[in-house]
Amino acid sequence: MRNNFLNRFQSIIKIKVTGRNTNNYLKRLIKKQIPLIKVIPISYKEIHIILKYEDYLKIIKDKTTYEISIIEKYGKLKIKDIIRRNIFLIIFLILGIFLLYFFSNIIFNVSIIHSSNKIVKLVKDELDNYGLKKYTFKKNYQELEDIEAKILENNKENLEWIEIETVGTKYIVRVQERLINKENNDVSYQHIVSTKNAIITEIDAIQGEKIKEINNYVSKGDVIISGTITLPDNTVKPTSAKGQVFGEVWYTVTVEYPFIYREETATGKVKTVYSLNFLNHKFSLFNFKKFTTYKTKSKILLKNNWLPISLTKEKQYELNVIDEFYTEEEAIAKAISKAEEKLKGQNDKIKEIKKVTILEKNTDASKIKLKLFISVIENIGKEEKFSEENLNNNQTEN
Repeated sequence: MRNNFLNRFQSIIKIKVTGRNTNNYLKRLIKKQIPLIKVIPISYKEIHIILKYEDYLKIIKDKTTYEISIIEKYGKLKIKDIIRRNIFLIIFLILGIFLLYFFSNIIFNVSIIHSSNKIVKLVKDELDNYGLKKYTFKKNYQELEDIEAKILENNKENLEWIEIETVGTKYIVRVQERLINKENNDVSYQHIVSTKNAIITEIDAIQGEKIKEINNYVSKGDVIISGTITLPDNTVKPTSAKGQVFGEVWYTVTVEYPFIYREETATGKVKTVYSLNFLNHKFSLFNFKKFTTYKTKSKILLKNNWLPISLTKEKQYELNVIDEFYTEEEAIAKAISKAEEKLKGQNDKIKEIKKVTILEKNTDASKIKLKLFISVIENIGKEEKFSEENLNNNQTEN
């Protein structure tokens, strides 16, 4: 076994010998003490011989009536043949990868993210001073950290925070301006008002005066918990109403659901695949056992807009696909569940679904379409500010 392993790295060939009696030729080689790795008899007039290339050179020097031709090459000879046949492709790939690596380490754009032109110009000037500009080589993480610290040190009064991130061949610079906070001593007052037309189901008044009761119908904007308190002497004192109000609210929702449902779930099997992308072609490297169905997450390792070549790393997640077929009753139940989930997902103030009524139903060969009337219990209270001046004006008018 050891010899077989070593033979893979030696220059070995398989030759075909044809003639009147190949056994005589074989005896001739043995007599000359030519080492033969393997002899494969084919017929009386033909044999195949595996031997070292250097021994092959010895036997072809002898004149003979037998015809000798090379069938296959192994080891170094085979590698040389492959390189010789693909020399231009190999040179192109090596040159392409070199250029890709070279251009991938050059910055072609610097983007400063901030709404103030003044701050953008200040940061740009600082970046230029430290060599962070177009058509320069990328700096490493530690160099960027040092530059961030120096820029903040030089601009203590203007900058609160700065981050320089390298994305491909681009610097993305995020910056926060230093602002002087002003104390706000203004006292604010507020009511709790209804955000929608509803029937009140629950009132939890922590502060303020309730002016509506449970089962009262309210319109959008109606005050439910007042931010004014009437004292025993009939004077009105403003305060900040606090509390929660829940009410029954109504929605009309249209939803569709298919009779044939397809579900894809991950099996847990994951593998990493490297791919070489050239023009519109993708070549997977060492991907011997492929998944039938899978989803991928790709990461570009090497890329440049100047060359149509890139190297990507893919995480492939195998999927198990399930197809389900529903009756009309099952599709209706699924559609209603989907509508409820969608409604709750769009409105985080919904506490519970109270009742669902089907208003319209339409079906075709592939799906069912429903128009639903949905009653929900929802948090309908919101804060509405008012000023003491407005309160005084209302009292004067009264």
